[in-house]
Amino acid sequence: MVLIPAGSFEMGDHFNEGGNRERPVHRVELDGFYMDVHEVTVGQFRAFLADSDYSWSGSWDEVDQYSTSDNQPMVLVAWNDAKAYCEWAGKRLPTEAEWEYAARGGLNGKRYPWGDEETDGSQCNFADKNASFDWANVDVDDGYARCSPVGSYPPNGYGLYDMVGNVYEWCSDWYDAYYYS
Repeated sequence: MVLIPAGSFEMGDHFNEGGNRERPVHRVELDGFYMDVHEVTVGQFRAFLADSDYSWSGSWDEVDQYSTSDNQPMVLVAWNDAKAYCEWAGKRLPTEAEWEYAARGGLNGKRYPWGDEETDGSQCNFADKNASFDWANVDVDDGYARCSPVGSYPPNGYGLYDMVGNVYEWCSDWYDAYYYS
């Protein structure tokens, strides 16, 4: 884990590219907190299941379609699965504000954790020419058709990997129009 320093940032859509729910941009102040350096791997989730009595309703056959090794991120887990894993590991899910602050890696007002430039395939894993989606960007090559092993791309300014692309992450809270009021 890495200590993310206390601080404040402007949370939300600075570029007016998202939905109304991502605006208005608003200042959020956070205490310091810890975050895992990379996503939970298949191997870590397997260890959790072997060491606990947790009943996961997922399918390893489905997981293998996206993450084929123990060093790739765990996929296809529900929020309750993620929460149970965190409790077993002595951790917790971050809030949405903590996640966004950590994902920015100390850069404020930038589109991505590496700056404003579009990805060329060397910064993150996403739907590129290797993916089988109709909406994939065929002009970019990140080297993977599905999930990449964790830590395959450079870390952000806080030393966190894969804060853009690869797989979805869960947060402890959820979107509510009045959450911060």
